[in-house]
Amino acid sequence: MGLLALCALLALASPARAGGPEIWAALNDARLAEAEDRDPGAAIAIYETVLHHLPDDDPLYGELLLQLARARFDQDDLVGARKALTDASEDPQVGARARAWLVQLGAYSARVQGLPLETSFEAGSTPFVLGWSAAPEASLQTGDRGLVWTNLVRDGRDDYLLAAIDEEAGPVRGVRLAVEATELTAHMRLILEDDGGRRWTAPVVQVPPGRITELSLATSELLPAQGSGLDLADPSRIRVIMLQDVTAFHSTERGLDHLVLHRLELR
Repeated sequence: MGLLALCALLALASPARAGGPEIWAALNDARLAEAEDRDPGAAIAIYETVLHHLPDDDPLYGELLLQLARARFDQDDLVGARKALTDASEDPQVGARARAWLVQLGAYSARVQGLPLETSFEAGSTPFVLGWSAAPEASLQTGDRGLVWTNLVRDGRDDYLLAAIDEEAGPVRGVRLAVEATELTAHMRLILEDDGGRRWTAPVVQVPPGRITELSLATSELLPAQGSGLDLADPSRIRVIMLQDVTAFHSTERGLDHLVLHRLELR
């Protein structure tokens, strides 16, 4: 079915026809190719052909790039997926979603693939990546002291680091993280997210400057981040660990802070 739509698209003569029924038929064909045939290659060919004939200011253009990125990811083409998401990040309609997906893709590329894990970040590698809402001044660098997160505390904004857990890594039963602030008193918390997008959160911890503070949680003790349910997190389904900086909501201090992560343990 995907090849028939592709052949029809190759006959398009001008961008004026790009928004016609051929486009919708092709997009439907691409989705069917992915859902029924499980053939991301056919879907990619359709998406790329549609994009070739569609003006880049068309309202559908950015959404198509997102679909192309997802299909490339399903085919294990992480470079191609990153390219499509980078292009989509400039689109006013889907730019925020594309930047969020880029962060998730970066975390997936550096995901934890085996547990338990203990690291002091001295080897120059880390599973953490900056959240998509990070300020331009923000950065994440490994050094002699550990992993240094340069963060800008702004009115009404929280920021976060994100790490992904491979589905074959094993259950995440607990997290321990040693953190030190250098300029401001930081207010931070750990959040776990499962493969269904549900989040569980720990209480906010105050991290004063110049002193290493330990953030520690057991997955079985967490409560849902939303709602009043008492469902417990399933350690075998945890896929994301977030370190959230909520200083702007708990303090009047503003400006740059350098947070040093000294040690991470996942068990």
